[in-house]
Amino acid sequence: LVLREGLETILVLAVLTASMRGANSGYRKPLGMGAGLAVGASVITWFIAIAITDAVGTGSLDLQAATGLLAIVVLLVVMNWFFHRVYWTGWIAHHNRRGKAIREGAATSSAQKTLFGLALLGFTSVYREGFEVVLFLQNLRLRYGSLMVLQGVALGLFFVAIIGYATFKLQARLPYKK
Repeated sequence: LVLREGLETILVLAVLTASMRGANSGYRKPLGMGAGLAVGASVITWFIAIAITDAVGTGSLDLQAATGLLAIVVLLVVMNWFFHRVYWTGWIAHHNRRGKAIREGAATSSAQKTLFGLALLGFTSVYREGFEVVLFLQNLRLRYGSLMVLQGVALGLFFVAIIGYATFKLQARLPYKK
């Protein structure tokens, strides 16, 4: 789950940063900062979800059913997006349009607004996936324990980090126009 969502995040960020070269390379930093903040917010969301779960009671079948149903609803929405072109073209095009509008607005608006907009774009691109992962993992955490789930998360993050590093390193070498 972490690997799949991580790969989706890498894809979105790679598309967003592909045109940020040369004079536009300075726009990568606020986008990356927003993405980094989203990872931190996802970790905080994990602990909030645990606190809520513990307050209600971890052995509660109602809680397991609620988190399971919520995960199913999110999964259905995600699968709908995944299997329809609207998701891939729409979601990525939406982020591209937002990024382009923010960069073009840099000439007319203050630099601070532009940097904030790019940071917010990076944050929403990553936090959406992080929130989804937290929801899906709660039921597994209740069933198999936090240690088991966190080991899987660590393994998934390890592979995401390797693939992300390779993607962004190779992206820098690709001729953008081609």
